[in-house]
Amino acid sequence: MAATRTTFTVTPYRNEREAETCYWDGTAPFCAGACPPGYTERNRNTCGDGACCWTGYKVYCCK
Repeated sequence: MAATRTTFTVTPYRNEREAETCYWDGTAPFCAGACPPGYTERNRNTCGDGACCWTGYKVYCCK
């Protein structure tokens, strides 16, 4: 008897074409994060995605 393997993939409810593209902008230690045209700022803080800023902020931009 052959073994059968079933794989399930969990996907978000919304359509994949509507998935957001997001990233942190700003580079430690002297951060000057800003979102380019077409992106919206969703968050702002001094550590963002890891290394913390000595000056300025990192911003989380989504499109």
